[in-house]
Amino acid sequence: MKNMTGLLLTLTFGTLLLTGCVNEEPPYKKTGSGTSATGTTGYLNGEVGLRVIADSQTDMQPDDTEDETQNPPAEASATTRATVATDDYRVRIVRADGTDTPFEGSYAELKASLEATPMELPTGSYNLVVCSHREEEIPAVEWESPVYGTTYPFTITKGSTTTINEIVCTLQNIKVTLLCSADLADQLTAETKATISLGAASMEFGKERWDGRQAAFFLPADGENNLDFLLTGSFTDGGEVKFSKTITGVKAGQWRKIELVIVYADQGEIKFDISVDNFVLDNTVTINGTDGLWEEILEEGGGEEGEAPTIVMQGWDIAQPYVLETVDPVRVDIAAPNGGIRSLLVRIESGPLQEILVSVSEALTGEFDLCEIQPGTPEGDLLSTGVGFQIGDEVKGQQSTYFEINSEILTALKSLGDPGEKHYFHLRVIDNAGGETSATLTLVRPTDE
Repeated sequence: MKNMTGLLLTLTFGTLLLTGCVNEEPPYKKTGSGTSATGTTGYLNGEVGLRVIADSQTDMQPDDTEDETQNPPAEASATTRATVATDDYRVRIVRADGTDTPFEGSYAELKASLEATPMELPTGSYNLVVCSHREEEIPAVEWESPVYGTTYPFTITKGSTTTINEIVCTLQNIKVTLLCSADLADQLTAETKATISLGAASMEFGKERWDGRQAAFFLPADGENNLDFLLTGSFTDGGEVKFSKTITGVKAGQWRKIELVIVYADQGEIKFDISVDNFVLDNTVTINGTDGLWEEILEEGGGEEGEAPTIVMQGWDIAQPYVLETVDPVRVDIAAPNGGIRSLLVRIESGPLQEILVSVSEALTGEFDLCEIQPGTPEGDLLSTGVGFQIGDEVKGQQSTYFEINSEILTALKSLGDPGEKHYFHLRVIDNAGGETSATLTLVRPTDE
């Protein structure tokens, strides 16, 4: 059965390929002379609203003393909407392969240009890169200097208009604050300081900055970074103070709230440590109409209660159409940390693939569950061998798996239908705790072949 299914797949694709080569262009795509239109451009349009998830909250963890210098004033606990001027934000439109930059200027200039007329661009994949600062203006570390930005992928298809209505910028550097109780600070001399470093960039936190309010912002060097903490100085009653520790796994967009604590004090010996809380700005939480609230990240152990499944395409934003400029396999990583996968449901909208699926089993024509499809069945052999999907126990109960479309299928899809034709793969994952996440992978035949 497995060999027969593979043969059926090959023959079906062969027939479709031949059909596509004979007449790829339907009559309504012809010009008046009966020849195909030769344009290889499309258009970018839209209001392109720019929203910034800004650090509008001073959320300080109070210490265990009544010292007013260590506690925030009452008004600091109230969160207000940050007003962020965005007209001078730097914007670049760059081809995804980096070969061309059709636009570079301010957000105000881009907005004015698109309001006047849609921007004509060659077909293909692009990134719209936004940053609150020019690259040369971003320091490796500085006090109170958040940098906001984003990279927004989009696709231009032949003769079509791509609309961008809103882009959301988030924190691009790392916020670090230091807190120390007044009781502990009083045992250390005024010259005692904490030095926090990321690579070659370092910032000294003198005792006047140990209130948890004054933030240093570090430019990340990699996807994950290390912060090195070094405490040096002396006790007020004599004796050297020296303590160091490394904080690992630090990423852009995080706020690392460091607190200096005493592990124990015995017979005049004091042992220090630091506790580190990790927060990110959450653009989905709204309290009293305010965006930009810091949400704590819980890092220990497995999935936390309520943690939803995730669907992430490797190297691309799955929410954006992906133009098949290569036939490298397309892979989507799926995770269900809260109890594992109960169902991975797939629905395919693609004329060529649907013809193959129908020829094998009616069960594959609508939404089907990869968890319930087993090897050795016609459906299982087609999906696992012919298309390359994970099925059965490779998916069910797993905390992570992947959904991949192999090079052979992508080669066929690039050769079928009209330039710019789209193929949709609707994915829905449900975990054993009842959490659910959906996403649609959209593959687009190139228009500039």
